[in-house]
Amino acid sequence: MASRKTPRLSRRHFVTSLFVGGAAATAGSTALRSSPAPSGAPATAAAAPVSSDWVEAARAQIPALQRSLYFQSGAYGPSPHRVMNAMKAALDLQNEAPADPKIIAQITDLENLCRTRIARLTGADPTEVALTSNTTTGLNVVLWSIDWKAGDEIIIGDEEHPAMLLPVYNLERRFGVRRRVVPVGDPSRVVAEVLDRLTPTTRLVALSHVSRGSGRTVPGRELAAALRARNVRLLLDGAQGPGNVRVNFREIGCDYYSLCGHKWLLGPKGTGALLVRPDALEATPISWTGSRAQATFDEVGNVTWLPDARRYEFATRNSAGFAGLAEALGWLDELGWDRIHARIIELAGFATQAVQASQHLAMTSPIAAEARNGIVVVRLPAACKATAAYQTLSQEDRMLLSPVTHPQDIRISVHFFNLPQEIAAVIDRLDRYAAAAVAKA
Repeated sequence: MASRKTPRLSRRHFVTSLFVGGAAATAGSTALRSSPAPSGAPATAAAAPVSSDWVEAARAQIPALQRSLYFQSGAYGPSPHRVMNAMKAALDLQNEAPADPKIIAQITDLENLCRTRIARLTGADPTEVALTSNTTTGLNVVLWSIDWKAGDEIIIGDEEHPAMLLPVYNLERRFGVRRRVVPVGDPSRVVAEVLDRLTPTTRLVALSHVSRGSGRTVPGRELAAALRARNVRLLLDGAQGPGNVRVNFREIGCDYYSLCGHKWLLGPKGTGALLVRPDALEATPISWTGSRAQATFDEVGNVTWLPDARRYEFATRNSAGFAGLAEALGWLDELGWDRIHARIIELAGFATQAVQASQHLAMTSPIAAEARNGIVVVRLPAACKATAAYQTLSQEDRMLLSPVTHPQDIRISVHFFNLPQEIAAVIDRLDRYAAAAVAKA
C-alpha cells in the first residue's frame, strides 16, 4: 500500500508508464470453446496463475489501455480481445445459416452459457436469471409490473442514476405515483431511513446497490430482511455492483437485482440481466412481452409463461453480445475473483491516500478500507466544474474519468488492470488543474 505522501510524476514519466506492458495483444483463447458448467457461489482464485505477472498479462489483452489512462469502467468497461473474438465467432456461426435449426440451437447454447455464468458470478440459480439488454431494461420490467394507482408510493435513494429516475418520473406523471426519497449518504442509517418512510401505500423500494456518484454501498441484506418482514419488495440497481463488489443474490435476499455486462464485467454493450427470486415471479406480472416468453400459446388467446425468469425475455436478441459477455465472465473467472477484488480495494486505497495528500482535492467516496470499492469520487474546489475537468483531461491528457451528479465531483473508476503510477498521474493532474482554477478565481 502506498504511503500518504503521493509521488509526483513528470509528464515524461507519465507517458512512459502509460505504455509499460503495452505490447499488442493476441487473440488469447478460442472464443467458443467449451468450459465446465459452473454452479454455486462465485469462483475464488484460478486453479493456476494466468502468468507470473497476471495484471500485465491481462492488460496486454485490453486494447483500450494502449490509448489512454482508462478510469471509466463505471461507465463503459474496456473489453479484452477475447470478448471481441467471441462475438465475431458467434456472428460468423450465426451467419453460416441463420435459420438452420442446428445453428439456432448452438446460438441458444451460447446464451444459456452466459445465463449460467451470470448465475455463478452472482450466487443465483440460472432459473433466476433473465437476460436483458442493460440494467435499465431490468428496472423497467419490475417498475412496470405493478398496477400502479394514484397515491401509491415508491421509495428511491437520493443518489440514483437517470436509469431509475426517469422511469419513476414517468410513473409520477402517468399514474400519480408518489416518490419518496431517502438519503443514502450514511449506509448505517439507510434501513432506518427507509422504514421511517414506509406507509400502507408503499408498493416498492428501489435503490442503487452501489452509488455511481459516491461509491457508497447500501446494506442490501439488512434492508431486504426488514422489508420482507413488512411484505414490501426490494429492487436493487446493480449497474455498479458485479465486477466491482462481491454480489450474492441469495445472501442479499432482495426480490430483484438488475445488472449490466458492459461496465465492470468488461463485456459488450447491449447485455445485462435481471435476477428474480422464484417466490416473486407470480407477484411480478409481465407488462412488455413477445415471442419466446411463453411456455405454450395458441391463436385464440391462451398463453402460459415460462416457469422461471426467462418469461421476461422475448423476441430476437443480441446473441453475439451474450457470447461476448460469457467470454468476459469466463476470462475474469480464470483471473480469479479473489485477487481481482483484492486489487480493486488496494488500488482504491492508493487513490484515497493520494487524494488525501493533495492540497486542493477531497474525497467524496468512502475513506474507510472496509467501505471502499472501485468507485473513487474526488471533490474539486468550488472554482472547478467536473465537466470541464473531464473534457480537459480527456482531450489534453488522454485521461478518461467521469463527472457525476455533484458539479464538483469527478469519478475515477479503478479496476484491477489499472496501475498505481496511472492513479498517481491522474490525481497529480487533477491537483494541478484544481490549483490553476483556484489561482485564477
